[in-house]
Amino acid sequence: MKAMSEAHAIPYQASPLPAPAASVLVVAPHPDDEVFGCGGASALYAKAGARVQALLLTDGGLFGVPPPGMGIVEARKEEARRAAAVLGCQPPEFGPYADRGLQAGAELAAFIAGYARRFAVDVLLAPSPWEVHPDHRAAAQAAIDAAGQLGEGVVLVQYEVGAPLLPNVLVDITAVWQRKQEAMACFASQLAMQKYDRQVEALNVFRTYTLPQQVEVAEAFRVATPQQARDDPFGLEFAGRVHPVARK
Repeated sequence: MKAMSEAHAIPYQASPLPAPAASVLVVAPHPDDEVFGCGGASALYAKAGARVQALLLTDGGLFGVPPPGMGIVEARKEEARRAAAVLGCQPPEFGPYADRGLQAGAELAAFIAGYARRFAVDVLLAPSPWEVHPDHRAAAQAAIDAAGQLGEGVVLVQYEVGAPLLPNVLVDITAVWQRKQEAMACFASQLAMQKYDRQVEALNVFRTYTLPQQVEVAEAFRVATPQQARDDPFGLEFAGRVHPVARK
């Protein structure tokens, strides 16, 4: 068996963006995943002039401490709107599904693909299959299926929230880190229950482990064509894992 260098297993250079794009759709299981998972990349895309739209699949109604006089679903939608504005993204779209109610399958894949076609996206950002929350896993599989429907003109970019993935792209988000912090702070109903912002910061700092010293925080992604995502959804094939589309 041929020996493999470290660079085959994880990038040793940072990328400015996960992949080139003029239009980006961020698929998120709950309001806040789009920020905790890939808020830095979204801010970088928006800064570069891309149209960045989040599709928040569930209402997030099972978890959080809303402000007085406001229900948790209403609170989380408002938090997501404020966070999108901080990142420079479009106001988010909201799906019809209940928290912990996502089911991977043809219906959800078609729903995601429909939004991707509506916005003529080049890049589809979605959770990775390594996630442990059932809504995250359902969204990950549905996004893989949706990318297959959309064809080879769309790049699937998988991001991490609650579980690390095997990345082939590490994006330097140092320049927009303050903006991501401000966006995370918008989710007061969630931060009252758990220090997600602190945990995300720890993950983003850890992701600089193999990167040059000037990179202070980074987000990790698995970039794949629809065919690659279908054949190898978890990114387990190490050889040649840095996809050329991410280095253009």
